[in-house]
Order: sequence, then structure tokens, then C-alpha cells
Amino acid sequence: TGVEEGAESSEEGQAGTRNAPVTDPRRSARPTNTALSSRLNTAAPFLVVTTVGLLLTRSFWFPGRYVVGFDTYAYSGPNLEVTERALRQWRLPILNDVIFGGVPHLGNPQTGTLYPAQLLNLLLGTNRAMGIIVTAHVLLLGVGMLLLARRLGLSTVGATAAAVVVTAAGSTLTKTVQFEQILVLAWIPLLLFAIHAVITSPRPWRAVAGFGATTAAILLAGHPQLVYQAAILAAAAVIGFAIDDCRWRRLGHVGLGGVLGVTIALPQLVASLYATADSAITGGRELEALRSPALSLPRENLARAVLGTVQNRDPAAFASGFESIVFVGVVVAILVVIGAVPLLGSRRSRPWAISLGLAGLLSLAWASGPESLLFRVAFDVLPGFDLARASSRWLVIVVLVAALFAGAGVDAIWSGARRVHLATATIAAASVVALLALGWLEIADRRSAAIWAVTAVAALTMVAVNTLVPKATRAAAVALVALAAVELATMSLHSIPQQLRTNVAFTSHRTATTDFLADVDAGLTVALTDDGRAAEYQVPGLRPNANALNGIASIDGYDGGVQITERWADALRRFQPDPPVDLPLRNSLTLPIEPEPLARIGVRYILLDRARPPADFIPGWVGPVASDRYFEVWENPAWLGDAVAWSSAVVSDDPAATLRTDGPSVATSALVTDRSQALTCAVDCDPVGVEVRRQHPERIELTIDSDRDSVVSVAQQALSGWNVTVDGEPAVIVEIDGLFLGVAVPPGEHEVVFRYESPWLAVTLAVSLLAMVALVVLAVGDGRYPRMRISQVDSVDDR
Repeated sequence: TGVEEGAESSEEGQAGTRNAPVTDPRRSARPTNTALSSRLNTAAPFLVVTTVGLLLTRSFWFPGRYVVGFDTYAYSGPNLEVTERALRQWRLPILNDVIFGGVPHLGNPQTGTLYPAQLLNLLLGTNRAMGIIVTAHVLLLGVGMLLLARRLGLSTVGATAAAVVVTAAGSTLTKTVQFEQILVLAWIPLLLFAIHAVITSPRPWRAVAGFGATTAAILLAGHPQLVYQAAILAAAAVIGFAIDDCRWRRLGHVGLGGVLGVTIALPQLVASLYATADSAITGGRELEALRSPALSLPRENLARAVLGTVQNRDPAAFASGFESIVFVGVVVAILVVIGAVPLLGSRRSRPWAISLGLAGLLSLAWASGPESLLFRVAFDVLPGFDLARASSRWLVIVVLVAALFAGAGVDAIWSGARRVHLATATIAAASVVALLALGWLEIADRRSAAIWAVTAVAALTMVAVNTLVPKATRAAAVALVALAAVELATMSLHSIPQQLRTNVAFTSHRTATTDFLADVDAGLTVALTDDGRAAEYQVPGLRPNANALNGIASIDGYDGGVQITERWADALRRFQPDPPVDLPLRNSLTLPIEPEPLARIGVRYILLDRARPPADFIPGWVGPVASDRYFEVWENPAWLGDAVAWSSAVVSDDPAATLRTDGPSVATSALVTDRSQALTCAVDCDPVGVEVRRQHPERIELTIDSDRDSVVSVAQQALSGWNVTVDGEPAVIVEIDGLFLGVAVPPGEHEVVFRYESPWLAVTLAVSLLAMVALVVLAVGDGRYPRMRISQVDSVDDR
């Protein structure tokens, strides 16, 4: 393997250059062939990684091509649309008022609202911007791995191989259709690179700034589970990099960089904490709920998930689940085993190889979910571990570590493998065969097993030739690398993005029903449409949260995070005693769907699949008022308005249970929990609709003129942060039916204004700005600080 030059010697070389005699500028302006060759050699790995990344993501960026998966139009795309609409109005999207009756948007970390890359959406539009952003992050992932591997001492060839492996792995290609996850994953190699630079550089301050920047990028990018996994891997890296030459004193610098990153991301983090106070799942998930094969990797399917298939088969079905796809292939798996020998055998690389290797093995065990003892221990011990939804996502950490080891394996082969490498690879292959034969690991079919066997034999033969025939060393190495490339390329042809490619942007699916619903100025919508259909059906079918793409407000929604509030989860109990709180409202409804209960939660329209008989599904609804090829829109005759003035308010300790079991008796009364807010009414007690004016999601205005005391409710979740004034004077928020905003209003004509205020926003934005200034000062002023003597980074294999 090549020797990575230390930062100190590089800076001394630069100083020597500055003190060298001045040469003829005409000669220096024309680089020599040697200089040009050197530049090409330096650029070659980046060109290779970039080319591979562009080829693998071609369906995302190629003109007229798109990749559209379920999350694309049901989650990621709608979130981007909400962000874009707010930014075009020169405001921050603090609330999302088109799902769940209004929920946090900035406070949902999966929206990545403050992540700078999302600004591209303003220029290109949602669908095209998503594709370009995904492509850029796949390239970032590859280049980051290349830089990390070189810094850790791998040769140019080995580092390039590591970058290609992590870029082409099935897990990475799968994450490309999970927008929030690829954004976080892409930064992890650069995060480790920055940690190593902080610990080993003679002048650490620029590295501290880099570590702060990458930390902020990861925190702002999106998915909380991937952020958590990045933190675990970063902790392992800090330990592994610091166990050498008394480098523990640099932990303070690492901490400073981390604090800078957290401070830059402070507006997002505080917003998330603020939203978490209302979340229904902050207490963690049930262990049994994580045993689903769709969420964890069964131990017996490990070989299928890791080795993958080169056949034209559904990769999700082959790996036993969408989240369980690893697909690094047989050859890369052998290279990983070979790479472990020099990494663990070198005194310099051994600490970080052990640390990262253990992190990879732990992640592999955690990917198995509750069937793994290590998972159950972590579930009980590690703070925040029990919040993760899909255990299989830990496999991305496995792939990151495996790519580094595979790069070291390529280095070992490239420079001439030794007998210990051949023996280790052979023993590992034989062990897998034995486990398959004993049934501890399963194969998908005999053909898959035969392909694995042929590939393994071919790879081991090339390793043997590389080891035992000195004259054929380089040829055997080239053949082995080529075989790995062919295997990865073949698997990529059948990857998830290739299955989901299309020439139609999901934002273009508009019909007569979506146009009708987008044009109405009041009322919420619920969709009774099918799942598992094409985007041309699902998007106009308002598959939650696809309604946000066209600005159609819905009481329904879809989320696995902070947007599932306690109020919303409790409100579902008015339809079922034990509802599935992490599924949309329609999963809690029972047939037939009567107008009155849905009118109570502000539903004016139902979008119904035309294959469903209205008399069976929605008796008593009016319509259809609009229709298209797939759907009809039906109107709720019991709907009164986005706001309702109640002349009667009765006390209920459990509004959801009262509405479920005794709904008709309280049909004309608002339900409150405070006795001081109760109202009695003798005659003309029917509630009355009130017109609502919304300037933006954080401000609601209405005018009420009544001859009696009233309680006014608005179809808006009563989140923490809302306040209200009546005729400009502060009033008390009254929570209606355990869900909606309300306020008590005396007789007469009054102006009521609800405002959602973020007391943390201005302060955290100012602090974040100061942290960014400090980061720039550290980066620019690094040369002014004294150097700290740190030993050079040696090669992976110091034999």
C-alpha cells in the first residue's frame, strides 16, 4: 500500500517552495509533461468515482428521466413543496397547514427545511430538483469515501475501489429513493475524514471548522435515525483515531467542532425539541413492533442481503425487505475479508480498524432487530435507540465500513497478496458454505447458490494466482477488480431506482378532481383511495401526503415522526378504541362513513375511488361535485366551516371516548376539559359556521357576531405555541374536543386572531449566525496559529 504523506511534511514542502528561487514565469506558466502527468494521476480517482456515480444515478439527472417511488410523492416531495411555497413568500415554513389539521414543519427534522441544498428546488421544481440533489449526494458520498480512504493510508487504487464500492452498493442505491436518508448518508465519510484531520493535523483549527461544517450538514440534512447512526460511527472513529501517540488531548478540539456544528444547526434542533413535546412517540417504540421482516433483517437472510443477486429479480424480495438490501456481492465480500488482514496487522491502522470494524459488526447485529440479543440490550440501554423505526437501516453503516476494508483488500491484492490473505479468504468462503449447508443461512434458490459458488471460485482462483504466481500478480489483481466491477454493475441494473424510473414527473399528475379541490377556499379533505398503485393514480388520489403537492388541505396525513402528535393520536380514538396511530386517518374509519363525525373534524370533502359504491361507503354525502377517470368528490352536508361558534360547551375528561360512545348527545356542544370554560344553552343551540381568513399558516383571523357567549373553534391543531387575541386583547386558548384551537368570546361583534409564535426562532438564528462566523474565522485564520507536533499517518500495511 502507498504511504500517505503527513500534513506536517506537506506544509514544510510548501514553505520550501515559497523560499525557492524565482524561475522564469514563461516557463512556469507551461507545465512540464511530468507536472501534467502528476495532475492527471491526482485527478484520475475523482474522475473514476464521479463517472461511476453519474452512471449509477443516470435515471435521476438525465433529461426527461425521473425516479419516482412511494416516499417520493407521499412524503419527501410534499415536504419540499411546503418548504418551497413558504420560501417563495419570503418566510420560514414553521407549520405545515395542509396535513393533520396543521402540524410542525420546521420542527420535523425529516423535512430538512434549513438544509441549503433544498434551495435548488426554487430553480428546478420539486421532481427535477430531487433528482439533481440525490445525484450530487451520491457523488459526495463517493468523493468523501475516496478522501477518507486516502487519509487513512490506502493507496490511490485502494481508495478508488473503496469509493466505488460504497457508491455502487445496493444499500446506497436503495437510499437514493429515500430522499432524507441519502442526504445524511452522503456526509458520513467526510465526517470521519474531518475527525481524523482534527486528531492528527499539526494545525487542527481548519479541521475543527471542517468537522463543525460536516456536523451541521448532517444535523440539517434530514433523517433522525441516520443522524443517530452517524453519531455512533463517529464515536467509534474518535476512539479508533485517538488511540495512538497520546492524541487524546485532541478530544477537546473534536468537542469544539461538534459544538460548532450543533450551534449552527440550533434553529432546527430547538424546533425539533419544541415539536417533540407534542409528539406521540417520544417514549419509544414497542419492541415487538420492530420484529416485522419489513423492518429488520432476519438472520437466515443475511447471505442473500449481503451477497445479492445478479439475476433480474426484485431486490427487495430477494433480500426479504426493501430496507435490508446490501448487495455488495461475492467478490467485494472476499475483498473485505482479505483487507482485514493488513488493517489488523498494522500497528498504525489496527486501532481504527478494530474500532470501526466493531461498529460495523454491531450494526450488523442491530440490523437483525429484536431477534438479536445485542439489539435488545441496546434497546434497553442506549438513549434514543428505541425511537428508530427500521432496524435494517443499520446496514448502511456495515457497507461504509466494508467499503474501507474492501479498499484495503484491493491494496493487498494490487501489491501482491500473501498466503495468509488466500487462507483467510478461503476459510471465510468455506464457513459461509457450511452455514448455508447447515441451514443457518438460507439461499433464495439453487440458481443463486450456483452463481455465488462460481463467482467465489473464480475470485479465489484469482487470489491464488496473485499469491502463488509472481509474474501474474498484476494481471490477477486486475482480473479480480474487474470481476468485482462486473458483479456490482450487473446488480445495479436491477436496483430499486431502475425499477422506479419513469419519464413523467410526479408533480404533473393533475386531474379534474385535484383541480377542483385545489380551487376551493375552505374545508378539509379525506381520500378513500387505493394503495400500491402507480403514481398517476396515487398522486391525484391524494395518498397522504400527496395532497400537499397541490395545496389541498387535509385532516389526514402520513408521518413516522413528530408530526404524529399526542392530540392527533388521541383524536383517532373517537373512531376506534385502539387505532393504528402511525397510519392515516382512513385506516381508523369504519364503514359506512357518516357525515357528522367527519364534519366534527372539519372534513368538507371525501375523494372516493369510483370502484367503491357511494351508498356502501359514504351514505348521506352529496355529489359527486367533481369527477375524473379514477375518482369522485363528494361533499359533506354536515360541514359548517373551518371555524364554528358553539353556544354550548360541556366538560369531558376524555373527549375522544365521549365522541365515540355518546356522539349524538353532544352533537351541538363543544367538548372542553376545564369546567370554567363550560357554557349552557337553552334555545337555538345549534353551532354556527364562521368564515376564516388565513394570511399564512401561522396566522388565522376571523370575525364573529353573536348575541350570546360562545366558544369559537378552528379546524387547527392546538399545538403549543399558539396564542389568541380578541379585539387585540390577549385571551386564553381553549382546546376543543381535545384537538382544535378555541377561544371564549362574549356577545357582540369581535375580531379574533390566532398566531403561532416561535420564541426560540430569532434567538437561535442569531446564535447560529455567530457560530458560522466563528467557523469561518477558524478556517481562514488557521495559518496564524502555532503548529502542534503530531506524528505522521503511516500506511495501512507497514510490513
